[in-house]
Amino acid sequence: MNEEIATQLANGTWELGIPPPGAKVILCRWVFKIKSHPDGTVERYKARLVAKGFTQREGVDFNEVFAPTSRGTSFHTLLAVAAAHGLKVNQLDVSTAFLNGELKEEIWMQQPPGYESKDPGAACHLLRSIYGLRQASRCWYDKMKVKFAEIGLMPSKSDPAMFVKVDEKGVVLVLVHVDDMCIAAKTQELVNKIKAAIGGLFKVRDLGEIKVFLGMEVKREENGDIVLSQAQYVERILRKYGLLEAKPKGTPMASGAKIVGARTNDEPMDDPTSFRTLVGELNYLAVSTRPDLAYALSVLSRCMAKPTKSAMGMAKGVLRYLAGTKKIGLRFQKMPEEHMDGFSDSDWAGDLDTRRSTTGYVFRVNGTAVSWSSQLQRTVAASSVEAEYQALSSAVREALWMKKLCADLGMMNGAVMIMVDSQGAMDLGNNPITLPRSKHIDVQHHMVRERIASGEVVLKYCTTERMVADTLTKALAEAKFVWCRKEMGLDTT
Repeated sequence: MNEEIATQLANGTWELGIPPPGAKVILCRWVFKIKSHPDGTVERYKARLVAKGFTQREGVDFNEVFAPTSRGTSFHTLLAVAAAHGLKVNQLDVSTAFLNGELKEEIWMQQPPGYESKDPGAACHLLRSIYGLRQASRCWYDKMKVKFAEIGLMPSKSDPAMFVKVDEKGVVLVLVHVDDMCIAAKTQELVNKIKAAIGGLFKVRDLGEIKVFLGMEVKREENGDIVLSQAQYVERILRKYGLLEAKPKGTPMASGAKIVGARTNDEPMDDPTSFRTLVGELNYLAVSTRPDLAYALSVLSRCMAKPTKSAMGMAKGVLRYLAGTKKIGLRFQKMPEEHMDGFSDSDWAGDLDTRRSTTGYVFRVNGTAVSWSSQLQRTVAASSVEAEYQALSSAVREALWMKKLCADLGMMNGAVMIMVDSQGAMDLGNNPITLPRSKHIDVQHHMVRERIASGEVVLKYCTTERMVADTLTKALAEAKFVWCRKEMGLDTT
């Protein structure tokens, strides 16, 4: 706490004064956290003074809000490129990042508890942003963007939290997630140069070669491959629920398993918070490093409003699957050049309550998944072809964004190939046909045709047996599930 106060005073975050009549004084509190090493041991103890931003009034105390958080796909693709070309990847942590932002509004905050002055009527007139303020992250991003421009780092077109610098010595990539920074370049000399430049702008901690980023463990092997996993996180969850030594399951959900919500007679849970907590913890795995969990979490998330005991049992089943696969992660391989492909699939009318279909897609770089999704479609599809076409529409939108991202990373810039196992959906995409069974399809989905015609996307047929995205639309038998998992680049660490 003393260190935090000393930092605030040295930074000139506030000045003491008497609030003007009618001014609202925002409350604050202390937040404590134990920072750990990758092996779980204690690294340091941290105290942070946080404003209670939920008491702020929009239009008075703040206007715009924005957090500089990079997309998971950007991080996955960055590692894929780094593995393919042997790029050096280092990590920086900006100390008290939000304190660098400059406020435009006049805000008063109560004095820090335990550090009050002798004048009880005095309050802190904030000159800079502080953690907890609604606009703090936006102020930090604005400051960072201006300062990064001074050293040649410009935000990319695909992800505003990824900065790129191109000069005669090569390309430097800086991925930002609030105050955590991931820096990649061809040589360590280039990485050190940009780290020194950022260190001249902000107070940073040099964490060296990347080991842990946002709870994800990054391991570079001797052959140049990079493995991204969350083994420690999985062990912590299993230990929390007493399933660390549980008998493993072969799949997250039994083949053909369905959850019926509105029609079920199953007993509701006494404490739904425990189910929501578990699903939230598992969902972080599903979106970060474990696409094999995506469908199971998509199904379980539909029960968040009124969870039942059978739904909790299925969630525990996912934990038992993790008990046998906790060391599985995404393996990005070293290759002479990159190639990207995608798979699009759907499960027609798979949701028994709404009869909506499930969209599933996955995009791979060098055979390893970097982007994936499993979610219910917004409308009911009248046929399997329509369901596949809606799924293809979602996949094409992601492919267009991936094209921009790949261009920023210096990757291939040709057409993106998407594998589809529906001849009907391919015909709708490749040909401007209107049939009685398809004329009702919403206009937004026909952007598929436009992008195919422009040469940005190419469709290719593959059989259902070779459809990698199949595991993102339904619960599969173990043999097919394991094959899909392998095809997505999931391997043991």
